[in-house]
Order: sequence, then C-alpha cells, then structure tokens
Amino acid sequence: MPIIQMSRYKALSWMRLASYVCLAASLLSGCSLLPDEEETLQPPVQVKKQTNHETALVKKGSIEKYLSTTASALSSSNTSVSFPESGGQIKKLFVQTGELITAGSPIAELDTGDLQTRIKLQKLTVEQKQIIYSGAVKTGSSPKDSRLAQIDLDREQLILASLEKEYNKSLLLAPVSGKITYLSVPNPGEGVTAFQTIATIANPDAIELIYESTDVKNINGVKKDTDVTIKYKDKTYQGKVAQTPATAPKSDDPILQKRNAKALIIAFNSPKPTIEIGDYVDIKLFIEKKDNILIVPRSSLRTFLGRSTVQVIDGERVKELDVETGLMTSAEVEITKGLDEGQKVILG
Repeated sequence: MPIIQMSRYKALSWMRLASYVCLAASLLSGCSLLPDEEETLQPPVQVKKQTNHETALVKKGSIEKYLSTTASALSSSNTSVSFPESGGQIKKLFVQTGELITAGSPIAELDTGDLQTRIKLQKLTVEQKQIIYSGAVKTGSSPKDSRLAQIDLDREQLILASLEKEYNKSLLLAPVSGKITYLSVPNPGEGVTAFQTIATIANPDAIELIYESTDVKNINGVKKDTDVTIKYKDKTYQGKVAQTPATAPKSDDPILQKRNAKALIIAFNSPKPTIEIGDYVDIKLFIEKKDNILIVPRSSLRTFLGRSTVQVIDGERVKELDVETGLMTSAEVEITKGLDEGQKVILG
C-alpha cells in the first residue's frame, strides 16, 4: 500500500477514536445537567397534645335556693265599673289612667243625640206651667181651673223626670273613690256594651306586691307566710307571702286565673312605706333547702332539647353522661341520677 494511503487511513482512524472519546465524555458530562434529586423528607414526629380541662368534683352537700327579683305594687281592692243597663257610643271621657277620682264623679258619657236639648226645652215648659198654676192660685181661679193648671204642671214635670232619668243612664259614675288603673276605651267615639268593664278603680291605701314568674317551676317551692325582704327607695322593709299559685282563690275571671297561676302576692309588715300603685321594689325570699345531695357546679351542666348532660374525666378519656337534675341555683345543681360522688366533671 502506498505510503500516502496509509497515512490517510491512520488519520481517519484517529479521528474516529477522538469522536468516540468526545461522545463518551459528553454523555458523562451530560449527567451533570440533570436536576439534583431531592432529599427524602422524614415524616414529622407526632407529639401527643395535652388538653388541660378545668374540673370539679361531684360532692355531697346542701343547696339553699332563694328568689331575688323585682315585684310591682298594686291594690288589693279593685272595683270594675260598667254601664249596667245599655251600651252605646262613647261621647266623652272624664278621666285618664292614673287619675284620682272621688265617688259620684263622672267617668264616661254615652252619646244620646239631642237628649240634652230636649231636657232644656222641657225645663222651660215646666217653668211655664209652674207660672200658670201659681197665677191661677193667686187670682182665685175656680177649683176646676186651678186643678187643670196643676195637672198640666204635673204632666210636664213627669216628662222632664223621664228625660233626666234617660240621660243619667248615659253617665257612668264612680261608685267609690280611688285611682283609675284601667280604661278599656281610651278614646271617644268607640262603642261599648252593657256590663263591659269600662274602668277599674283601685284603692291606693290597700297596697300589696305581685311577682309574676315566667316559669311557675321557679316558685313551686314557695310557701304561704314565707318571710320576704323588701327594698324600696334605698330602705329595707319586711313582708310575707300572702298568696301562692297553690293557695290562690278560685275565680271566674280568665285573666285573673292566668295571673294567679304564676304569681306570688306579698304583703308588707308594719311599718309600711308610702308607695304608689305601679312602683317597683326589690324582693328576696327563701324557696327551698336540700341536704346530703349530690352537687355539681352549674357551669358543668349542658342542656339541649330537654336533654341534660355533663362531661366527666375517665382515665385519659372524656365521656359525656346523661344526668337528671333536681334543685338548681345560679351556681349549683342537684344531680339526682347519672353521677357518683368523687367523679370529675368538666366545667364549660
């Protein structure tokens, strides 16, 4: 083989070898272009969370329940007033609620049309007949003429008396003195019927206190003659429970029945304060006491839709238990079923 061809062949061989080396080097170096593999993260170590509950022990003890609230002053002597014979349209009101009135004073008047005008005209007629009759007597008229004049006078007087009687029926007068505490017809022009209560007159000297409970269960334990502490205008007085729902008298008045079913009536002991109807006082009275019972704080009790529950600590767990309750105050609750003495309840 010629020397030139041999040299060319060797040159090509070296070039192929160099290209292979470069290719291998590029492949090896290409690995460095890939992104570094992320380091695998270890899972977090779970630490058990410690929950600190505020607790209290179920214990045996005593509960005293008191009622501290407000009561209003009202009269124990109230007189209802109505038109006794007929109704009609109210023409005029002579009084307002809260006003003092004396017996015989007018309260309301019914509309009688032109009756008052007719009464005035009839009074003139009576006066006229009186003059005629007196003249007949003075002038010595015959007995017949004098008698006829007297008959005319008597007739007109009877007509006048009948008209005045009719007008008096349209007037509603106060049968007793006192304070107007109720008016069913606040404005003239309204219609009323016979025996419909138009006004109530209260005796301001016969004052007692009333407390109406929103829930009769709150006063079920109150006994008649229970002592009551009363505060009025920064002074303290004493009284007694005069009436409870259990001792309330029977009544045909549905409004009074409803009130008595949830009310306490309290009477002042002597000395009594000067107090107005409608004034408010603060009262405090003993309701009930129980000894040797299971007690938990009121804040531990949970109620929902009539269900009462408490949460108790049981080892490392919290359990919810159904309970039955008894006497209850703003701070404590009697547990009659569901808990044992010494258990720990969670305060909510």
